[in-house]
Amino acid sequence: MIKPIKIIISALVLVLLIAGGYWIYTAFIQKDNEETAAAEIYTCPMHPQIVQDRPGQCPICGMDLVKKSEVSSEEQSDHDLGGVNVSAVKLSPSQQVLANVQVEKVRIMQFQGEKTFNGYVKINETKFAHISTAVSGKIVNMFVNFEGQEVRKGQKVMEIYSPELVSTQKEYLLAIDNFNRVKQSGNRLAIDQAQSLVNSGRERLILWEMTPGQIEELERSKNVKTTTIQYSKYSGIITKKYVHVGHWAMAGEDIFDVADLSTVWVIANVYESDMQYIKNGQTASIYSSAYPNEIMTAKINFINPVFNPESRTLEIRIDVSNRDMKLKPDMYLTVKINTYVSQSAGVPKNAVIRTGEHNFVYIEKEKGVYEPKEVQIGYEQDGYYAITSGITEGEMVVTSGGFLIDSETQIQKGFTSGHEKHNENPVNNDEPKINPGQDILKDMQDKKQNEEHKH
Repeated sequence: MIKPIKIIISALVLVLLIAGGYWIYTAFIQKDNEETAAAEIYTCPMHPQIVQDRPGQCPICGMDLVKKSEVSSEEQSDHDLGGVNVSAVKLSPSQQVLANVQVEKVRIMQFQGEKTFNGYVKINETKFAHISTAVSGKIVNMFVNFEGQEVRKGQKVMEIYSPELVSTQKEYLLAIDNFNRVKQSGNRLAIDQAQSLVNSGRERLILWEMTPGQIEELERSKNVKTTTIQYSKYSGIITKKYVHVGHWAMAGEDIFDVADLSTVWVIANVYESDMQYIKNGQTASIYSSAYPNEIMTAKINFINPVFNPESRTLEIRIDVSNRDMKLKPDMYLTVKINTYVSQSAGVPKNAVIRTGEHNFVYIEKEKGVYEPKEVQIGYEQDGYYAITSGITEGEMVVTSGGFLIDSETQIQKGFTSGHEKHNENPVNNDEPKINPGQDILKDMQDKKQNEEHKH
């Protein structure tokens, strides 16, 4: 009876020993093994997508791989921002060195610059005139013979035969003779009527552009001229000659076009995007390939209110003195206009991260802590942007390493500074999966060798 009881007790003790050993294994040994296996994951601090179960080097940057547990521990301490904005990112001293992070204090700068436009020379329309015939008749002689010839005010331009002018001269001489006879009669009414006829004839001769000297010569000689000389009333350059000798001209018909080129218009074509910078009174510097060492300076005095729909440009006008006659109509020029002068916060161009729709800079909130801020860009000058909004004077802006900080923001926060509000696709936050037998370097070498064999 005692023996069966001992057997049963021995069996119970054996079961308890097995159960206790299993509990100890599952509670301590297996857990330690799992923690050890979890700690055996190696990854690259700069490229967390590189993961394997043994030490090695990153195939991208060549850095030694470190255990995932060490990286997580470092991130836990380094990325504790202590109440700083959730969009900020903190870099360890080693990461700052690797990223070559440099900062510069934002300061107020004076921005001024110029815009360059294509232009051309145009005749000053206020200095443009026509030389025409005052009376109908036949042109028997021309004293100005070709386009481009210079003409002075009072210079002979043509000789014309006009039957109407001949008959008017005869009528004027008869009116003078009649006045001289009536004047001796003493009849006041008759004298006034005769005087009126003389005055009327003289006015007609003046309207037909006979000069006072020609009329006096007619009165003195009593000889009617079959032709009359016409004189220019303008000075300038003949830009167009319409007729030749022998032409029968109508009264008022244009014979020459004359332009005074002592002042000309320079027309510049301003693109639609640059219209905001152009104002009346701005100073323009004018350059010509014909005179590379000369700069002409003048001010904008007219902006065309009508936009050109074909060239998509707006014409602006600059009056330029041309007394030396160097500028010729239709000559091409380059026009540089002083477009703006302003005081704005300035940052280096490489401090701005441009995403297309938005522009960002990183501000150093404290040593190693960087926060993205959206900014509005204005003018550009000497490698600096004028920032119209988003930052203030005295802030420390990241001028080097901004793109690497942006990459670190993506790693830590799951988004980039320029797209956190615009990314419609969810971020994949799954833990990296590895193959225990995976060797990244060996796989890349095998792939390269296979491609070489194919070729």
